[in-house]
Amino acid sequence: MCILVEWGQDTDQNWWEMKKIEHVGIAVRDLEVSNGLYEKLLGVAPYKREAVVSEGVMTSFFQVGPNKVELLQSTDGESPIAKFLERRGEGMHHIAFEVDDIGKEMERLRSEGFQLLSERPKRGADNKWVAFVHPKGTNGVLVELCQEIKE
Repeated sequence: MCILVEWGQDTDQNWWEMKKIEHVGIAVRDLEVSNGLYEKLLGVAPYKREAVVSEGVMTSFFQVGPNKVELLQSTDGESPIAKFLERRGEGMHHIAFEVDDIGKEMERLRSEGFQLLSERPKRGADNKWVAFVHPKGTNGVLVELCQEIKE
């Protein structure tokens, strides 16, 4: 199975680099209330609201300069966000890094001994392929890999 061709593009650049922090994900109980709070805090309105049915979540994105904040509210009591909120309450859920080739980056991280939460990338919010690294191997921080979907 070659996921490199399916999701990525081969470049002669350093494809293994995590290019930048793509966004910070924050779990919230009430998206409307939190949108108002973050709009006042950041001084901008959310630029996008999107449901990710496969993950049982409604998202809202804020852009502040080159940085993004994603608010996540559970739409399903069994979703990962619902379980996170039950255990930890509202707060930082994950940090996402942009990568050029998510398939290769997943392979690299596995070869380095990291555990990924899925075998293959999934379609996520904001037109991205996404994959998550288990927080057990990253000092308790859930790490998300993101690659722009190019149709």
